[in-house]
Amino acid sequence: ACGFVLYSFVLGAPFKTLDDRASISENQYVSNLKYIPQMFGASFFNDHFYYRPLVTLSYSLERHFFGLNYFFFNIINLLFHLASAVIVFRLIAILFNDETLGFWVGLLFAIHPVQAEAVANIAGRSILLCAFFELSALFLFLLFAKRQKKRYLLLSLFCFVLALLSKESSAPLPAILAMYVL
Repeated sequence: ACGFVLYSFVLGAPFKTLDDRASISENQYVSNLKYIPQMFGASFFNDHFYYRPLVTLSYSLERHFFGLNYFFFNIINLLFHLASAVIVFRLIAILFNDETLGFWVGLLFAIHPVQAEAVANIAGRSILLCAFFELSALFLFLLFAKRQKKRYLLLSLFCFVLALLSKESSAPLPAILAMYVL
C-alpha cells in the first residue's frame, strides 16, 4: 500500500519520451498482435543492440486490450514493481529466516526513490520485467535448495529465461546462483 500511494503520481503521466514513441506508439510490432512471432526475431528499438521481445509483447498486449491509454501502461509498471517488492520480502524472509526483516527490506524496496525512474518511465518496463523475473528465479531457486523439489528448479529456469527475454542484464544470474551454492 505504501508503494502504491508513493508512486500513484505516475498513473496520470502521459507518454513523454522518444523511447515511448520508439518502443510503443510508433513501433509496428506493438500495433497488432499478428506481429507476435516477429517480435522474437526483432531488435528492441530497431538498433540491433537490445533483444527484449517480452517487453514488446507486454506493450502489444496492453495496446490490444486498452489502446494507447497511458494510464494502463503506467499501472502495469507500478504493479510489476509492487510484485517485485513482495518477492523481495519473501526472498529475504527465506534467506534470513526472518519475516520481520523481510517485511522491512521489501518495504524499503517498494518505496526507495532509486526505483522512481523505472516505475515512472513507461519505457522503463524492461527494468521492471527483468527485476520481477530475476527475483522470481532467485526465490524459486532458494525454494529448490531448501525443499529439493525439481519443480522449483524448473520454474526458476523458466523465470530466468523470461528475465533474459526482458533485459540482457539478467545474464549473470547463473553465476550468482552458483556463488550462492558454493
